[in-house]
Amino acid sequence: MKIMNFNHKQTSFTIPLSSKAHEKANQRRQRISNTEDGKKIYLNTLAVYAVNYYLDCMGFETNWSNADNSNSWMLSLIDLADLEIKNIGKIECRPVLPDAEYLEIPTEIRTDRTAYVAVQFNHALRSAKILGFTTQQLAKIHLSQLQPIDDLLDYLTVKEATAKVNIREWMKGVFTEGWLNLEEIFNPRELSFRFARNFNVTKCKKIDIGLHLNGKSVVLIVKLNPKNKEIVDEKYQNQGGIDIIVQVQPDPEKSVSLPPGLKLVVSDENGQEVDSVISRQHDNWVDIKLSAELNEEFCVEIILDESKVTQDFVV
Repeated sequence: MKIMNFNHKQTSFTIPLSSKAHEKANQRRQRISNTEDGKKIYLNTLAVYAVNYYLDCMGFETNWSNADNSNSWMLSLIDLADLEIKNIGKIECRPVLPDAEYLEIPTEIRTDRTAYVAVQFNHALRSAKILGFTTQQLAKIHLSQLQPIDDLLDYLTVKEATAKVNIREWMKGVFTEGWLNLEEIFNPRELSFRFARNFNVTKCKKIDIGLHLNGKSVVLIVKLNPKNKEIVDEKYQNQGGIDIIVQVQPDPEKSVSLPPGLKLVVSDENGQEVDSVISRQHDNWVDIKLSAELNEEFCVEIILDESKVTQDFVV
C-alpha cells in the first residue's frame, strides 16, 4: 500500500546516512584510483541509497539489490545514479552539495528517465535531504523550481497504474500487476450474463485512481485471441497476430450502467486515433474490436468530461 496523503504538503524528506550506506558507497568505488571519479561514485551511491530508503518507506518496490556488484570502472565513465522502480522505470537520483543552488543533470542521462530527484547532503555526509524532483531534461534547474516531494509519490503512483502492458507476456501466462481475473471483480451471475467464454485470455482492471473520472469507478477489460488458434506460448512470439477487444464496464459495486458521455478511444503508437465509442444513457458497456501484429503498440484512453485515464499496450 502506498502512503500518499499527508495533512500538509512536505517540501523535503531527511534520511540518516547509516554506516551501511557508507559501506555500500565504499564498495562501489573500489579499485578507482582517480580521486574525482571515486568521489562521484561515492556521492551517487549515497543519493541512490537515500531515495531507495524513502521509496521503500512509501511502499514502492525497487531493484537495487545488485548495487554491490556494479562495475566500478563503468561507473567511473558515466555519471550514473539511477534507480529502477518496479512497473514504473528508472529515476535518476542526483546528488546536490550543501551550498549548491542548482540540480545538475549530466548529458548522458537526459533520456530514458521517469524523473530526476535532487538529494542534498549535509557537510558531514551524515544525512541526506530529498528536496524534490523534476521531469524536465535540462542541463540544470534551480532548486526553487523543483516539484515538491509529495508530488513525486502521486506522479509515480499514476505511472505505476498506467504502466505499459506487454500482451506477449499475457499469452504466456505472465500477467501485469494490478490486472485481475473476471471472477475477482464480477459475481457469477454477472459473468454468465455479460461475458462470452470464447477468448484465450481475459483480464480486467478497476479504474479508480483518486482524482480521475470525477469519482466514477469503471472496469477496463481486455480480451485476447491469437489469430491462429494453434499459436500459443513461445510460438506466438514469432508468427501471427492477435484479435483484441477492449471494453469498459461499470464497477459492479457502484453502478449498473456507465455514466453517459464516457468515451473509449484506441490510438496507434503515433497517437493517431484508430477508433472510438461514446456511452449512451443506461449503457452496460462500450467496446472496441481491433487486430494487432507482433511488436505493434497501441494506447487506450477512457475520457469523461475533463478527466482522462491512459493505458499503453505492446504486442
